[in-house]
Amino acid sequence: MSRRLSGSMAASKDGEKSGLRVLVVRGSFASLGGAERELLQLIRATSERWEVSLASLDFTEDAETLLDDASVRLILPESPIQWANGAVAELMAKASTSAEKMWREMDIPWDEFDAVHISVCRGSLELLPFIPAHLPVHYHCLEPPRWLYEDVLHRHIDGTPKRPLWLTKMLFTRQRKRDRAYVKKLIRRPKSSISGNSMWIQKRLNTVYGLACDTSKENGQPPKRDNNGCPLEATHIMHVIDWDLWPERPSKQEGDALDDMRGIPEHYVVTVGRISHVKGTWQTLQSLANTQLALVQVGGGDESDKAALVAEGKRIGVEVQCMPRLSQTQLCGLIRGARAMVSHAHHEPFGLTPIEAMAIGVPALMVDEGGFACTMAPVESGRLLARHDLSAWKAAYLDAKDLTLRKRWATVGRPYVEQHFTLEVQIAALERMLLL
Repeated sequence: MSRRLSGSMAASKDGEKSGLRVLVVRGSFASLGGAERELLQLIRATSERWEVSLASLDFTEDAETLLDDASVRLILPESPIQWANGAVAELMAKASTSAEKMWREMDIPWDEFDAVHISVCRGSLELLPFIPAHLPVHYHCLEPPRWLYEDVLHRHIDGTPKRPLWLTKMLFTRQRKRDRAYVKKLIRRPKSSISGNSMWIQKRLNTVYGLACDTSKENGQPPKRDNNGCPLEATHIMHVIDWDLWPERPSKQEGDALDDMRGIPEHYVVTVGRISHVKGTWQTLQSLANTQLALVQVGGGDESDKAALVAEGKRIGVEVQCMPRLSQTQLCGLIRGARAMVSHAHHEPFGLTPIEAMAIGVPALMVDEGGFACTMAPVESGRLLARHDLSAWKAAYLDAKDLTLRKRWATVGRPYVEQHFTLEVQIAALERMLLL
């Protein structure tokens, strides 16, 4: 099924939209988390200069709403895919095989595209066998699927395994083989490329898939190629924010929105991300013991996890406030009023939260791991801290209270974000990768 969302058009002199004709692919938007929202943000921006089509097996009404007034052709199945669940489905890689079958049955007008941009997700790379050989393909592997290659998604909020880890590893054996086979097929294609979303993930692509890794490469710099045009290495294209959504100074609407939110503690830190072990929510809570600071959590989570987090907060004397879904204005007000933006996420692939904090002048206090170390190290607008060094975290919470230090961090943070993490930067990086 194909249909077009109406919207503003970037037109050439003869009235036709100019630029690349790009097919963007993401298997599912069902979770509508940070990765999905960031991709929709990119599509809105590029639809002003490219002819953009979006193909998905599971595209929700909420996702369509976030496309707003973008002019985008949607290529969707008649009915969304029904993802198989359960141990047998995982063992037999049913999600992957079902996705490949559904892509095979979809009518995609390949002659109307100049390039294909695939965003990593279950069901995304399964389209690869059906893409004509002459089309450039960029696979934005924001992270090798973590549920296949790491155990952080298979643990309860407090870090205990949900099942024996040997059993988890066994369950995903077939899926790992399929994933590696698709990536091997990709890098054997001329005019293809694979990138992480940070230098950290560029290294992970080396670890998981054996791809050469040169972290001195610039954002969006194309890979070295062999004589047939096949990529010899991984590269990276970093995430960005919509600059207009993170104003330097609060508007009246933002102040009113913050006043309307009930139960916000007077002194608090904010952590953003679904309550989970992988986001380090439990450890962030533990770091606040004996600081007189509350924890405000944004991003939802299972009700049982919320209850466990609140109960643990009561046990150690830390108030916990789990927020409902917030508008962008409410989110800005909540972050701006915080002592700091905080995360103990485990090897976060990129991490938009410190970038968002810097954009509005709030200290970013992040665990010194993964993408946080890549994006925060070049600028002093907060602290990178060892995960288990509780004394360092407590000292950082005190530092973040110092008005002079906060002002100095804010002064350097916002220009750094504007230079490296805006949509213009990302679009330019993508065009370098796609224009072969």
